[in-house]
Amino acid sequence: AVIYGAPGSGKTPLLNTAPRPLLLACEPGLLSMRNSTVPTYLGYTAAAVDEFFKWFFNSEETKNFDTIAVDSISQMADIYLQDALKTNKHGLKAYGEMASKTMDVLRGLYYTRNKHTYLIAKEAALEDNGVRYRKPYMPGQQLPVELPHLFDEILQLGTQNIPGVGTQKAFRCHASLDTLARERTGQLAEFEPPAFSALVRKCMSW
Repeated sequence: AVIYGAPGSGKTPLLNTAPRPLLLACEPGLLSMRNSTVPTYLGYTAAAVDEFFKWFFNSEETKNFDTIAVDSISQMADIYLQDALKTNKHGLKAYGEMASKTMDVLRGLYYTRNKHTYLIAKEAALEDNGVRYRKPYMPGQQLPVELPHLFDEILQLGTQNIPGVGTQKAFRCHASLDTLARERTGQLAEFEPPAFSALVRKCMSW
């Protein structure tokens, strides 16, 4: 799953509801996780991110975890971009290198067996003829196109106006005119409570 939402919507602490999670934190400021027991690796540089995934894709230790989380894949891509800009004077080449490295990681996660993914993304709000459209934010032109095709669930977390229920925090699981979302399993309702383990159980029930 790719989880996205506005700042302060609670994307990171919801990782505590995931099955046996492991977190790669690419963004400083984990105050919302101060009481969490989720094992966390700090990946604030390209070298640190590379080191984490080299371990993750090759170590037997990862059998101790059921969920791999990244907070956030938007920031991870930006870390790769800033690193590429150090050695590429041409901006387009730097963006291409960033997209290639980011997609290598995301494809690796996509093909990893027996693991859930909890990939946090920042929210982009686009305006078109006065209509606001929400989608996961990724830098450049390539990643916003390729990312949505990889994962089974694209879920927008926020305060939702749920018919017959009212306004409350929830995952939007189905696309709407103003929000990008996707649910491939057919098991999730348009809105689901913000508990990741419950979503995993429902998605795997078929």
